[in-house]
Amino acid sequence: MIYLDNSATTKVRTEVLSAMLPYLNESYGNPSSIHKQGRLAKEAIADSRKKVSVMLGCLPEEVYFSGCGTISNNAAILGRARFVEANDLPRQLITSAIEHPSVTGPARYLESQGWDVTYLPVDRQGFVTAGSVKTALSEKTSIVSIMWANNEIGVVEPIAEIAAAVQDFAGQLGRDIFMHTDAVQVPGKIAIDLQQLPVSALSLSGHKFGAPKGIGVLFLRRLVNIMPIFFGGGQEMGLLPGTEALPNIVAIGEAARLAHLEQAELAGRLSAYQKRLFEILSACEILKVTGPEDIRKRLPGHVSVAVNNLEGEAMVLRSDLKGLAVSSGSACHQGIIEPSAVLRALALPDSLAQGALRISLGRDNSAEDVETAGKQLVEIFAKLQATSAKGKAAV
Repeated sequence: MIYLDNSATTKVRTEVLSAMLPYLNESYGNPSSIHKQGRLAKEAIADSRKKVSVMLGCLPEEVYFSGCGTISNNAAILGRARFVEANDLPRQLITSAIEHPSVTGPARYLESQGWDVTYLPVDRQGFVTAGSVKTALSEKTSIVSIMWANNEIGVVEPIAEIAAAVQDFAGQLGRDIFMHTDAVQVPGKIAIDLQQLPVSALSLSGHKFGAPKGIGVLFLRRLVNIMPIFFGGGQEMGLLPGTEALPNIVAIGEAARLAHLEQAELAGRLSAYQKRLFEILSACEILKVTGPEDIRKRLPGHVSVAVNNLEGEAMVLRSDLKGLAVSSGSACHQGIIEPSAVLRALALPDSLAQGALRISLGRDNSAEDVETAGKQLVEIFAKLQATSAKGKAAV
């Protein structure tokens, strides 16, 4: 099996597994306990918090551990919304049409509660421009949430320009506007420096960069207020209460250390693989690139295409039989193939959007994987196209 679905999840790194194992069966104390085992656990969490802060370029006290990226996104958006409502501030949220469901879900909920929610359109390559954000900003704006990099089409948004535009407008208003970004796809692929990027909050998910599933991060800038949407103990300063998942927290700390250390090398290698794979797939004349055509504006290692008049799920299943793990942007619901909301936002015709395929390379892939997978995918496209043509001729 050649695994090419790293945007969905990554393998737990060997170094990460080694780091977390002692906290499963040796130093397994509850961090809230004051005995030695508890103190050791608390020290391990502090160490992980510092490692994540180094990767992000922020203060350790600005790092909060959560259960996953989805929880971080909800805690940021709905937590700030609670603060806005408690302080009788204007209730407008600005987001984009291609956000992850863990952002559009809270947005739809707030809309049902009377909030004014603006869903910014994207161009045919998936870009949200700083200009469109500026146009949408108003005296009513309290929250802006724009994802940094899209999991389906690989587009890297101009998040620094967008955040600067929000910051400038907030300065004109004379009050804060909460700027959040879903950065789940970013670690290890794009350098992060929150001393330079003026966002209020940022969300991460450990299983996207070598940690296990079940651990995420919420960066919340110092002196920026949100209110809890979960209630219980006082862990994570009361914002994300619950007994800490100690082994997973240790894991994400080590994964963050490695991602920060290796980021430049990995990004360069994945970009080279990405370029070569696009070259191989271009042999298929009925194929269209989805997302940015310029790979410098895509996530390193991310390849997304659509093949006219084919079904994404059929391509995924045929690839699986050939030993390739890839994914599709279309899904079958009750026998009907439906393109994702992201693909619909690109204004692709259904005949093309239904044939969406995503290939996402990771640190364990090799140049040989790229050559093998590229050749097999081109063959799969051709065979499925021939089968489709025969079926239409028979009709």
